[in-house]
Amino acid sequence: MLKLFTYSLKLGTYSFCLASSIALAYILKYEFSIPLPVQKVMWYNICTLVPTKIITLILVGEFKGIFSYFRLPDLVKIASCFSIISFVFLLSKFCVPSLLLPSREIILADLLFSILFILFFRTSLRIINNRGIFNKTHNIGRPGTINVAVVGTNEVGSNIITELKSKQFYGLTPVVVVDDDPKYYGRTLHEIPVLGTPERLRDCKEYYKIEGIVLASHNLSISRLNELSQLAQELNLKLLTIPSFGEFIEGHAFATRLRTLDVEDFLERKPIHLNLERSTTFIANRVVAITGAGGSIGRELSKQIAIKHPSQLILMDHSEYNLFKIEQDLLREGLSCTPILIDISNPRDVESCLQKYHPHLIYHAAAYKHVPLLENQSLVALKNNTLGTGILARLASKMEVERFILISTDKAINPINNMGASKRIAEMLCMALQHQTENRTQFMAVRFGNVLGSAGSVLPIFKEQIARGGPITVTHPQMTRFFMTIPEAVGLILEASSFESVAGKTFILDMGNPVKILDVAKKMIELNNLRVGIDIEIIFTGIRPGEKLHEDLVYNSDHFDKTINQHIWLTKDPMEYLPYVRTVDRHLQEIEKLNSDEEGIRFIRTLIPNFKA
Repeated sequence: MLKLFTYSLKLGTYSFCLASSIALAYILKYEFSIPLPVQKVMWYNICTLVPTKIITLILVGEFKGIFSYFRLPDLVKIASCFSIISFVFLLSKFCVPSLLLPSREIILADLLFSILFILFFRTSLRIINNRGIFNKTHNIGRPGTINVAVVGTNEVGSNIITELKSKQFYGLTPVVVVDDDPKYYGRTLHEIPVLGTPERLRDCKEYYKIEGIVLASHNLSISRLNELSQLAQELNLKLLTIPSFGEFIEGHAFATRLRTLDVEDFLERKPIHLNLERSTTFIANRVVAITGAGGSIGRELSKQIAIKHPSQLILMDHSEYNLFKIEQDLLREGLSCTPILIDISNPRDVESCLQKYHPHLIYHAAAYKHVPLLENQSLVALKNNTLGTGILARLASKMEVERFILISTDKAINPINNMGASKRIAEMLCMALQHQTENRTQFMAVRFGNVLGSAGSVLPIFKEQIARGGPITVTHPQMTRFFMTIPEAVGLILEASSFESVAGKTFILDMGNPVKILDVAKKMIELNNLRVGIDIEIIFTGIRPGEKLHEDLVYNSDHFDKTINQHIWLTKDPMEYLPYVRTVDRHLQEIEKLNSDEEGIRFIRTLIPNFKA
């Protein structure tokens, strides 16, 4: 009933504004003395023009929006509709002069007045709404919220202040703005005072009863971010920031989806630039299959590919729970997929699946990746990571799949562990298939290091250890790893796969500089407002079997070329392995016949002679 009343009120107000604009046009035309015959024509035109405009506005969805919000796109839509209608009436007046239509002057005046009247009405509502919001939110110490200082006088800061003031459910009240740029000092941003640099919070924290800081910028240097983090700890303030890069990639982020700072914000990395249009065009209207779709990389691949409008998205995984979970995640976003519970090391099932769906693209992310676990199970690593890849790749070639993208790892370079060796041989088999004369599939590999937050990686382990009160376990004080966020890595994988020529090529992702694991542990402790060595201890457990102190991404720093994306490199892998894998089927049969881990190690050495020598 309330919706009907509100809708009727909107229709009535718009009708009154539009009728008034026509009447005013006639009044001005006839200098406030409209002849009686003309009055009849005026009322006829009101009864004609007003319903026409109202119906047009209904068709373009004008009455579906929230009336208290009015911005430039809304005005453009209304002005466009009125202009088209006025043009049609002018054309009708010119073509059929006998029609009972107003003169050209009245039609043009009505166009101007109708836009101005609607603009005045909608703007007045916006002003009244904002004034009400200000009166409700300006008082410091609003019940149920905490007072925050916003760092940044940029557009993001402006949007954050507007949203926080208008939506109380965020639980945050902006009371001051601080910025490193002195030209804004002493001014206001949406009636919130700009006090000075963030360090001024030391003096005004108690006066304004500030309990948190909101960082409204992605452009802060790592050193400045560290300073602000230390300031927040010193003043015991909650530190929040705007969405991460990954949320923007997924298209789900907006200015006030604030989050607490994470360790990834402090990693020294160049901004990632992606050609989203190229990867979207490449994927759109194609059938795409993803193996390991329930894993950390597979899940992100599924999400980013799903929003690029493939004709069908096939999700393959051998974990029932993980497959169900990613399917539900996509369904919640209104995205469709076809989940397939499958073991890729079973040739019959894989062939049946590929024959049924005929994918154009296969993103192969299925793999066992836990180095210490696989170090005593070379056979498991080979059967899953190598045999599974070989079977899938061979069938992809047989069915002439357009592209096969192998998701590889930095541990495949000069491998010293079973996991890395199994992935290296998987790369070798794919490249060997590429060079077979009958092959029509483009095989490529994308190699990168650790991703932040993946299942079993260091960050979730550290978070769990901190939650238990410590200690945090680090294998070696000098151990380093490359790090990248999962959305960043997947975004670059999709761009690399969309390159024009990828056949037989191995790409590596620019992971930035290697990061000390010890530094990551320390920063995570600090971000939880705890003290290293006092609240949380760090203990060193020693390098585990199969682990390297430092990882590599290429065999030699000179063995790579640049691509059109500065974050994606093309490796110049040595090709001396090709004689070892000319007969892919024979090697797959050999893996199938292996019965022990010792036999697995001997097989690896036939293709990687120096492995564990």
